[in-house]
Amino acid sequence: MITFADTNWLEALYFQPHPENKEALARSAMVERRMRRHSGPLTISHIVLLEARNVFGRLSGKSKPEEWDDLLSDFNGRIFVDPMNWEVLRQATHALLEKFSHKTTIGTFDATLMASAQLAGAKEILSFDEPLKALATCLGLKVFPALELSGKALLAKLR
Repeated sequence: MITFADTNWLEALYFQPHPENKEALARSAMVERRMRRHSGPLTISHIVLLEARNVFGRLSGKSKPEEWDDLLSDFNGRIFVDPMNWEVLRQATHALLEKFSHKTTIGTFDATLMASAQLAGAKEILSFDEPLKALATCLGLKVFPALELSGKALLAKLR
């Protein structure tokens, strides 16, 4: 089964949380537990990779963060970057927007990320982003962690 990781999952995987940030500590512990049980590599897309580069620089406050180098060193082992055809991705994103954007607000980046996950053959999404998880659930993918109330409310609108 292909397990697709969102940028916020990678953040929790590669960054040590500040000891006073309870949410980051909880996410980090959850990611650590889940990764011990997950036997295969995580799949990401170039969309996630672009966002991760931006986020890793912002979080580290460095132009060349060590966490980014750690991520890159995990390619073809712990992390698999799915090759993409940008035209096919654009078409898949348009299809998702056509299906859902008239029902509720769908972020363009979330739709593109979700389309890239589908094109990679993902069956499960690892993310802390409730709108992305609601969209994934609506499309029949498993999500981890489970949807929270805000994600369930959005899922109802998507259906």
